[in-house]
Amino acid sequence: MILIHGGTILTVTDGVIEGGSVLLGDDGKIAEVFAKHTDVAGATVIDAAGKYVVPGFVDAHTHLGICNLEVGEIGEDENEMTNPSTPACRALDAVYVWDSGFADALSGGITTVFTGPGSGNVIGGQSITMKTAGHCIDEMVMQNPAGLKTASGENPKRVYKTKNQLPSTRMGTAKVLREALSKARDYKERRAGAEPPVTDLDMEVLCKVLDREIPLRMHSHRADDMITMVRIRDEFGIRMVIEHGTDSVRVRHELARAGVAVITGPLLDVSPKVETASSSFNTPHLLHEAGVLTAIMTDHPVIPIESLRLEAAIAAYEGGAGEQEALEFITINPAKILGLEDRIGSIAKGKDADLVVWNGHPFKASSVAEKTFVNGKLAWEVNA
Repeated sequence: MILIHGGTILTVTDGVIEGGSVLLGDDGKIAEVFAKHTDVAGATVIDAAGKYVVPGFVDAHTHLGICNLEVGEIGEDENEMTNPSTPACRALDAVYVWDSGFADALSGGITTVFTGPGSGNVIGGQSITMKTAGHCIDEMVMQNPAGLKTASGENPKRVYKTKNQLPSTRMGTAKVLREALSKARDYKERRAGAEPPVTDLDMEVLCKVLDREIPLRMHSHRADDMITMVRIRDEFGIRMVIEHGTDSVRVRHELARAGVAVITGPLLDVSPKVETASSSFNTPHLLHEAGVLTAIMTDHPVIPIESLRLEAAIAAYEGGAGEQEALEFITINPAKILGLEDRIGSIAKGKDADLVVWNGHPFKASSVAEKTFVNGKLAWEVNA
């Protein structure tokens, strides 16, 4: 067992504990959280006096490992842009766990990521949720699939207009998605009949969406696209999460009434896209105020994954969120969006022992993650 004691513990959901202790059990879970320094026989002690003990951050939208750093086009596996609808493509089959981005994540205090296909297709494929430490993807995965990537707006329009095929408009994008879901509904009915159809991998995945086993993870920047996608969600009775949501403030009350979560960002991106013109560090706070479950993303490698805490810090100090709310944007809120709040996102007994010891408050630019623990094991140590 490992006992971390003496630091300022930011539990996220149960307040701040000054000079407390956290016991990491041999089973990879948090065995106990103590309000004061407590000795535990047989435990390895880590003195965190003067430091901050924080839950591992959660980046709920990345392309980590599927778009590899440093190797150029040969490492770009996030878009199978040969067909606007490729639901059966799986991130699990493309993530390279030895990519340097994983070490960057750990050094930035990020212990869990959602990673998957890009937005070149209307339906891009299946994403996964995984821990950032490990040597085999199958052992690191927490959810597979964790969602089905879909996209609206500029990206699929641009890709398929150059190919002179559907979709080249927003109308065409909505048509492709509706058609795929309609075919899956028919396939599902035939599958339950006396003569089930020949297995269709794309349809099988879309049936998971229709059965509400996984959500559509909708790349959407413009407000009108978000409303269109909420309309389609309601037509088919499915689950959906908005990714990016750059212009979501315009329709934040509608999104709140619809119960749609939004993962905003990347807030540090300076992309010249027309759709991102309304990007603002105020967006997460305004969404939160309206009652929208909100998280912040990096969209790695669009911006480096270790920048997640800096995005949250600017949202806290310049975007009106404040430290606690901004901390929730990269811990418990993305955990809730992923349906993993019982395992990650805060420091509490029984949760995964994913913790980070910082030498200062994590929102301070000069702070360093000195030790990062994943499932109770030391996964990163500065200067090690």
